[in-house]
Amino acid sequence: MHERQQSRTILLATLVALCIMAPFGFGGCGETAKPVTSPSANQVYSYFGSPFSVSASSVARSSSAFDHAANQIGVSGFITTASNAQVPTAIINGTLETAGTGFLRITENFATTSSGVIAPQNPPLTGAWALEIPGAGALANFLNVNSSDPSAVKVTAAPAAMADNTACPNFVTPAPFWYVTVPSATMSNDTADYGFVDISTQGSDVTLHTQPLLVGPIVQPASVVTGGCSNTSLGALTAYPLNSFGTASNLELISIGASGLLVSSFEAGGSGTSPGAFGGGTGVIGVAVPSNPVDVGAVTHGQYNGFIYAPLNTVTGSYDIKVLASAFGDNAGTSQACSTLQTSLTANNGSGSVPVPSANSLYGGEFLTTTSTGTVNDPTGASGSENCDVVIDLGTQDPVSNGLFPNAKIFIGSNYPPYSASRPWVCTGSTSCAVSFPAAAIVGKVQGRYVIFLMASAGSIPPARLPDNFGSAVPQPVGIYLFQKNQ
Repeated sequence: MHERQQSRTILLATLVALCIMAPFGFGGCGETAKPVTSPSANQVYSYFGSPFSVSASSVARSSSAFDHAANQIGVSGFITTASNAQVPTAIINGTLETAGTGFLRITENFATTSSGVIAPQNPPLTGAWALEIPGAGALANFLNVNSSDPSAVKVTAAPAAMADNTACPNFVTPAPFWYVTVPSATMSNDTADYGFVDISTQGSDVTLHTQPLLVGPIVQPASVVTGGCSNTSLGALTAYPLNSFGTASNLELISIGASGLLVSSFEAGGSGTSPGAFGGGTGVIGVAVPSNPVDVGAVTHGQYNGFIYAPLNTVTGSYDIKVLASAFGDNAGTSQACSTLQTSLTANNGSGSVPVPSANSLYGGEFLTTTSTGTVNDPTGASGSENCDVVIDLGTQDPVSNGLFPNAKIFIGSNYPPYSASRPWVCTGSTSCAVSFPAAAIVGKVQGRYVIFLMASAGSIPPARLPDNFGSAVPQPVGIYLFQKNQ
């Protein structure tokens, strides 16, 4: 263990060119760290990425173009039900508009359905949202239309991470990154929740020296794998295994951006047991290791937009709540908006079941509100600010690993929808239920803005579990992905 920490310290000292991630993809990395281009100099950005979760017969991988001059968005990708799934097909055509909160409102004029057919939407679909660091990366919750089961929710959310797809990586010296894995609704036993990867290149070969970990922290077997980067129909992508781009089974596509973001698209094929390039058997989202320890005070005093992704969340009313546009940092723990959250945390702390959040915490939550027409996730600010029902407690930064917070926690209060009304939690000895569970968080900077990625899983120690309305604890893997607001 001492040797591993020592080698990690050496690796941190070799940090050079950082990489950027851009919307909807896992794009390539620039040859060296390039000067940041002002967004006004170029208003059209191309990205590659993949939804974290899609219906069984939907989009596998995709690239997108965010055109801020024309306020248009176009997404193309592989459809698994198509006769030739390796030919990109236009899957979304729509418009984008910046809301006052900083989110991008997406209107889908054409959208993919559960049958794999691209269909016009009349009226256009609303309720999709995105966040962008222009030219570097984006997060989004594009929508799918459920056309196979009329009794089911019509629209389902498909969260996606995206990165610049304009060039292959070319690192003069190895570049270190932190990453968190994407929660899975189907995997009962995680093999990795987060990890460290040292990336080196030689020609088109991209070698990944990976150390995966489980929340605990628990060290998992390390690996060294090599993929190959090439210009493809979806941009400059690194494919693992080497020369596997034309093979659908167990293909992992990786984007390593020049501003410091990393994303991976992976869905194990065959037996579904492959751990992929990063050891978790799912996709990842990551950021370059900072060259110095991050200023925790500056991080926790920032304001952030992002998404909470909980793939095992159930449907409330007519809305799919697996992915929710959210914000953190607008409130402090003493804010009136957080009073219900704090009351439930205090009540449960009295019974010894929930600890107290530390000073290194961010308070916030989702924009989920109930209207006369149903439940909506609307981060425009029209329905008020975000709820205060979730706490991200970063804990203490690892003393030898800049930007890593291996003992983070998530706190969820009694007012967290939908449990606060239609499915109230039942907790022993308390009518005001709150929970907490361990997590791992990584923090870095992209174009001068902090990014925070966090993972808690059913494989955590203790596991991430939430009570249902019968008082039973059920697994609840959670991912939270945040970009600092552009001040």
